[in-house]
Amino acid sequence: MKKIILLTLIIISTLFSLLPAQEVEEYAIASAYEFHGETHFYESNRSKTMFKDINVSIALLKSTDNTLNIKNIQDKEQLFTPLTKNEKFQDDNTTYWLKVDLGSAFPSGRFICSYADPKILAHTFKPSQTLEMFKLDGVSHLKFSYTQGVDAQTYYFKLKPRHFRIPFRFIYLTTPETFYAHMTKEVHMQLILGLILGLIIMAGLYNAAMYYYNRDRAFLHYALMQLFMSLILYSYSGAFQWDESSFFSRNITYQAILSLLTSIFATLFTLYFLELKNYLPKLYKFAWLMVFIFVLDMFVSLFYKSIIIEYKVLPFLMLVLIYAGYKRIRQGYKPARFYLAGWIVLAIAVFLNIFQIGYAYTIIDPLYIGAATEAILFSLALSYKIRLVHKEKEEQKELLVHQSKLASMGEMIGNIAHQWRQPLTHFGYTFMNIKEAQKHGELTPEYLDTKIEEANTQLTFMSETIDDFKDFYAPKKEKETFSLLQATQATLDIMAHTFKQNNIEVELITLHDSHICNYKNEYKQVLLNLLSNAKDALIERKIRSSKITVKIDKNSIQVEDNAEGIKEDVLKRIYEPYFTTKEGNSGIGLYMSKMIVEKNMGGKLMVKNTQNGALFSIVF
Repeated sequence: MKKIILLTLIIISTLFSLLPAQEVEEYAIASAYEFHGETHFYESNRSKTMFKDINVSIALLKSTDNTLNIKNIQDKEQLFTPLTKNEKFQDDNTTYWLKVDLGSAFPSGRFICSYADPKILAHTFKPSQTLEMFKLDGVSHLKFSYTQGVDAQTYYFKLKPRHFRIPFRFIYLTTPETFYAHMTKEVHMQLILGLILGLIIMAGLYNAAMYYYNRDRAFLHYALMQLFMSLILYSYSGAFQWDESSFFSRNITYQAILSLLTSIFATLFTLYFLELKNYLPKLYKFAWLMVFIFVLDMFVSLFYKSIIIEYKVLPFLMLVLIYAGYKRIRQGYKPARFYLAGWIVLAIAVFLNIFQIGYAYTIIDPLYIGAATEAILFSLALSYKIRLVHKEKEEQKELLVHQSKLASMGEMIGNIAHQWRQPLTHFGYTFMNIKEAQKHGELTPEYLDTKIEEANTQLTFMSETIDDFKDFYAPKKEKETFSLLQATQATLDIMAHTFKQNNIEVELITLHDSHICNYKNEYKQVLLNLLSNAKDALIERKIRSSKITVKIDKNSIQVEDNAEGIKEDVLKRIYEPYFTTKEGNSGIGLYMSKMIVEKNMGGKLMVKNTQNGALFSIVF
C-alpha cells in the first residue's frame, strides 16, 4: 500500500510540475457571474502592480429610462439603480450600463479593456483614445490610450445582455505587456489541458478496446465513464464557453447531466471491477441504489435542477465507493489498491471543484489533476486485473493439459495392455507345454531350448513395446528435427493391436515425407488423440469395413475416417473445452490438441466433413 501511495504522489507532483507558477498580474478586474442563482460582482486592485494605490472603481448599473444614451449618460447618472445580488443580468427590457472610474492617479499610457458576454453597443472613449478592437476566442478586446490630466477619468459603456444560463466575467483592464504575457500563459495552459484531456481520452479508448477483446463489463463502464469525464473537462476548459451560438456553452443542465452520467458509469465500473456481488453483497445493493438515484436525479435536472449537484452531495456519495475499495483490499484483492488510490485522488479533486477551494492558489481546476491521476491509476488497476485473469487462465490451461495427459495415458495404458495380452498368453502356453513335456518324459534339451527361444522372442516384443511407449509424455522444452513419416508410423504402431482387435483397417499414404523442427512428442500426442477419436466413432456407430486413412504430404498430415462425419451443430463447438458427445469423456482432448498445434507448435488444426466421414488436417 505504501508503494501505491508513493506512486500517486509522484503522478500528482509530475502533473503539477508541468504548470507554470502563477504570477501577479498588472490589471484591475471586474467580473459578474451567476453562482447558484445569484449574480456576484468582483473587483480587485492587485497589490505590487502599477495599479497599486490607485482606486479604479467599476460599477454595474441598470435603468428603464429609454431616454438615456451615450451622450447624456453623465448628466442622468442619478437615474441608475445598482444591480442586486439575486438579479440576473439578462432582462431585455432593461438597459445596462457599466461605469469605470479610473481615478485621479491612473497613469498615462496604453491599455486593453477586455470583455465578454454582454456586447458593448457604445462607449464614451474619445475617437483619439480608441486604438483597435479585436476578438480572441470569443472574448472582445478594446485597445485604448489614456493621458492623465487630459482625458476624462470616468467612462460609460452601454451593454446588450446575452442569454446564457451562467454569465461570466464581462470586463477587465490591463497593460498590453501584461495582456500578451497572459495570452502566452493561456496558450501554455491550453496545451497542458489538451495533454491531460488526451490522456483521459486515450485511457477510455484503451479500455473500450480491452472490452472488445475481453468482454469484461468493467472495461466498458470505465470507457464510458472516461468519455463523459472528458466532455466535462472539455466544457470546463473554455474551448467553447464564449461561443454564444453553442447550446452547450455554460449550460448548467448539460454539465449536470454529464456529471451524473459520469457518476453512473463510475458506480457500475466499481460494481464489476471489485466484484461486489460476490464479495460485498450489501454494498452491491447499495451501489445499485446509487445508480437509481443518479438516474432519477438526471431526469429531475431536465425539468428543475439536479438535487445532487445543487446541494453538493456528490463528493459524499463517492465515499461509498472508496469504502468498497478499502473493503476489497482487506479481502486481499490487490488491484483494489490502485483503484482506492485513484478514487481518493478523484474524490478530493471533485470536492475542491464543487466547493471552490484553493482556486486562489492554483491556475488550473483541481478536477483536471484528479481526473488525469485517476486515469493513470485506474488503468494500472485494470492492467493488474488482466494480469490476474491471464494468470488464472494459464493455471486452468495447465490443469487442462494435465487432465488431457491423464486421459491419454489411460488410453495408452489400455493400448499397452492390449499389446502385452497376447505375449502373456503365449508365455502361459509355453510354461504349460514345458510342464506337460516334463510330465510325459519328453522334455529334451532341444525342446527346452526351442521353448526358451520362443519366450525370449515374446520378451523382446514386450520390451520393444515399452520402448515405444516410454518418454511418450516426457516434456521436451526444446524443438528437435524429426521425420513426420517416422513419428506417424511410431504412433500407429502403438495403436496397432487396438485397431486389429476392433477390425479397423488403417492405411498410411505418404505422398512426400518431410523433416520438421518442432516438438515431436507433442505431435505424437495430437495424432494419437485424433486416431483414438476416429476409432471411438467407428466403434460407436458400428461401421462395417471400418477404415482410417492417414496421408502425409510435405508439411501436412490428414486423418480421415469413414464414420459418416460430424453433425453441424457439434462441428461448431468441437474445439470448446469440456464439450463432448461421449458419456464419461472429459471433452478436453480436441481443445488441447488445437492448443498444442496452434499455440505451441505454430501450426493449424482444421476439421471438415467429407463424403466418407470426418477429415482432420494438421498443417505446419
